[in-house]
Amino acid sequence: MKHAAASLFRALLLGSLWLAMPLAAIAQIGTCEDGTAEAYLETANVRARVYNTGPLFWKGAQNFYEVPKDGGVHALFASHMVIGGLIDGRLHMAASTYGPYEFWPGPLDAEGNPPADCSQYDRIWEINNDDFVQLERDSVFSSNMLNWPWHLGAPVVDGDGVPNNYNLEGGDRPELLGHQTLWWVMNDRGNEPTWSELNPIGVDVRVSAYGFDILSEIGDITFYRYSILNKNTRPLTEAFFGMWADPDLGNASDDYFGSDSLLHMGFAYNEDNLDESGYEEQPPAIGYTFLKTPNADVDLLDNNHNGRIDEPNEPASMHAAVMFLGGGGVQGDPGDGNELYTYLKGQWTDGQPFTVGGYGRDYSDTPTRFLYSGDPLTQSFWTPFRLTPESEQARSMGDVRFMISSGPFTLSPGESKDFLVAIVWAQGNDHLDSVRKLKTIVANLQASPDSYLSSGYQPGLIEPLPPEPSFVLGFDQNFPNPFSSYTTLRYSLPKTMQVRLAIYDILGRELAVLSEGTQEAGVYSQVFDGSRLAPGIYYARMQLDHLQFSKKLVRVP
Repeated sequence: MKHAAASLFRALLLGSLWLAMPLAAIAQIGTCEDGTAEAYLETANVRARVYNTGPLFWKGAQNFYEVPKDGGVHALFASHMVIGGLIDGRLHMAASTYGPYEFWPGPLDAEGNPPADCSQYDRIWEINNDDFVQLERDSVFSSNMLNWPWHLGAPVVDGDGVPNNYNLEGGDRPELLGHQTLWWVMNDRGNEPTWSELNPIGVDVRVSAYGFDILSEIGDITFYRYSILNKNTRPLTEAFFGMWADPDLGNASDDYFGSDSLLHMGFAYNEDNLDESGYEEQPPAIGYTFLKTPNADVDLLDNNHNGRIDEPNEPASMHAAVMFLGGGGVQGDPGDGNELYTYLKGQWTDGQPFTVGGYGRDYSDTPTRFLYSGDPLTQSFWTPFRLTPESEQARSMGDVRFMISSGPFTLSPGESKDFLVAIVWAQGNDHLDSVRKLKTIVANLQASPDSYLSSGYQPGLIEPLPPEPSFVLGFDQNFPNPFSSYTTLRYSLPKTMQVRLAIYDILGRELAVLSEGTQEAGVYSQVFDGSRLAPGIYYARMQLDHLQFSKKLVRVP
């Protein structure tokens, strides 16, 4: 009773919205301190700082999404996941933009109550490729493996055939996604939500942030899997999940926004071919895309944009993509949970639908949920370069913010739903070629999203660093490249050598062996039939004695 009375007193301080809260929900709000844990996610070409309370890349200190790694330039200022929906007809949310934040470290208990002290969970756990290399080489379990928080819901790959346990000696292993996985769990009832000014939902959010240490386009991507578990006793309906972003592609004041519903992506790019005080020439583009989403509710919408409505197992996909600028107003930054929820639904903050053309409002009577959905390369249809079909007027956007959302869906009590989001950076020959390259990479991701829910570690591939060659070898680029079916690889040997030529995908999985064995000095050609492969990036790996070389192969439709 004392806890309920204290919670009711705190609720009265927040205003009339809290008066409508059921007493049971009020009694489940804790007194946790804000989490302080942070860690760095690293791919071959990205270094990003993440936090365990909802925000990514920025939390009051210097923002950090550095790409290229060690280049000193940051492509994103801040980002945050948001979720909102209805419980018994009332809007509940766990959301923020620049804080204060509405997630706290640790899980809720079976009754949906937060920890009495969240600080015991205030950390981010890591598992990486080196942990598995150490186990293979030395038969030693690393501290990361021994301390993996499986009891908190951290994912485990079963090796002993016994569910719901963690037995390293029996073969269980932490789930390694990519070459490095950072994992944490947070809840939305650890304390009073003061940003949204709405009731909390009662969810655990389990996050796996990961990347691949591969020197290709895959090394320019970071991945985020959010598993949302409803610990409330009532379902969350008309729910939406969103990723909010404040991109600063170097210089924050010259970014444009675009969306692509077929690629389930919102993206930012430079308005011209010079990013002053940032990337300078050849400015890149960056996009957020949904690779995996749960099934949508029956809602009379073509959620996955394939021309069919409410087909069985239709994924929620990307529901809306919205851009807004700093400041208030119906097209500005959301100021609370109600305004953010209208953006999640694909409406301006006053509930008016987005419309095609102009600045997305009052230009036409054609509703849309995807702002600036034209093609920046051709500057056709509707882009910041061309606001209307009749005019080539360009909009000066400035410091852009955007959000992509997925839904609507229902989250029943005890149910968990997963969302997989990729943040993709691409740099082409100029600012528009960067958009072209970005879309090509995302199309490859969308063609086989399950490929990126796997480990980058491959047992048995531990090799010493090759010595510097003492003679000149020939290993030519394949021709043609790109190729659609057959391509030829040529190489020359100055003496008798052990040769192995194989084809791999971007995750390091072997697809074909073209040559293997002892070969005498001479010139050789090998034809590779790639007609059965999906379009995308592949690699030819040549091993000559203890030397290794590789070439990138591009398969096109």
